[in-house]
Amino acid sequence: MQQTEQKTKGESPFKPDYDDYISQYPGRGSLKVQISVARDAFPVEGVYVDVSSVVNGKRYTLYHDVTDSSGIVNEIVLPALPKSASLSPETAGQGEAEYLVSVFHPAFKELPDCPVKVLDRVETILPVTLTPSKQQAEDAQ
Repeated sequence: MQQTEQKTKGESPFKPDYDDYISQYPGRGSLKVQISVARDAFPVEGVYVDVSSVVNGKRYTLYHDVTDSSGIVNEIVLPALPKSASLSPETAGQGEAEYLVSVFHPAFKELPDCPVKVLDRVETILPVTLTPSKQQAEDAQ
C-alpha cells in the first residue's frame, strides 16, 4: 500500500523553492482582478481566476478563486520586492515580482497568462475584458 504525504494546512505547494522565492520577495502587495464584458459595461460572475508564478522553470498556482457578482476577485496577497527597491534608479523595475493571471469561463474565450507585476504595499488592479466564445456568439444570433 502506497502512503500519500499530507501537507500541513497553509504549506507552500512548491517547497523547497518557496523559501528561496520568499527571500527574494520579502514584501507583500495585493492584486485585485476585475472581469467584465461589453467595454467594461457588465461585470461577469463565476469566472475562474488563477494566479501563477514560474519558479526555477516550473509553474505553480499560488491562488485561485471565482469572481463575485461584481466580477471581482479581491485582496490576493502576493510576495513582492520591498518598496525600497523601486526608489533606487539602479534597481527600479528590476526583479519585480511578476505573476501570470489566467481567466476561464465556459461562455467566453479563455484568456491565459496575463502578466501582472505586484509591488510591496501597493494594490495592483488588473481589469480584464472577456470576449464571448464563438458558440456563445452563434447562440445569440
